[in-house]
Amino acid sequence: MDDDLSPTSGLLFYGTIDFADAGGTAKYVRLSPDISYYIPLEHVFGSKAWVLKFGATGGDLIPILGYQENIVDRFFLGGDSLRGFADGGVGPHDADTQDSVGGRIMWTQTTELHFPLPVSPDLGISGFAFVDVGSLYGARTLIDPATHKPYVDPSNGVSETLDDSTSPRVGAGIGVSWNTPFGLINLSLAEPIVKQHADQIQQFRVSFGTRF
Repeated sequence: MDDDLSPTSGLLFYGTIDFADAGGTAKYVRLSPDISYYIPLEHVFGSKAWVLKFGATGGDLIPILGYQENIVDRFFLGGDSLRGFADGGVGPHDADTQDSVGGRIMWTQTTELHFPLPVSPDLGISGFAFVDVGSLYGARTLIDPATHKPYVDPSNGVSETLDDSTSPRVGAGIGVSWNTPFGLINLSLAEPIVKQHADQIQQFRVSFGTRF
């Protein structure tokens, strides 16, 4: 990769491994790989501002010795990781309250095109269009964080049930990146093209960070 903040070419791969075991009640391994590939399109359009990115992420929570994970151990999907959907808005939900409970297995894929806008380059403004695809599943049952046992509704004595679908979700949209003296600001407008009935959407989003 040629630049940490504003890449135009190259391959970036990194991952994290979380291991919870020694001295605590949580016992699991959580794997999170992330890969991005940037293709410069200057030879096609005559400007370095044209860049195509393909990215993919994954996540797998692996319990150890029969450990039943808590909600806080799980992955959550939405927001910057799947635009068009709210933070934590995709994946397993409590069937009654529609609250997000996270999942054990997660994957995303994004295709994003950055391009110049018809304004002065000194303004530090560029445009982008994107398609995000992803899924989150594998929550099994809700766990009461106080007792670490399956949660039971006190009104009827029945364990909570989940909406847990492996189906991919798709969001697509456009946005503007503004490189300000205070850092990069991304404004995006996305539409959830494919969603499940319990998913929570967020069409307009403001985020901060790197160009991609």
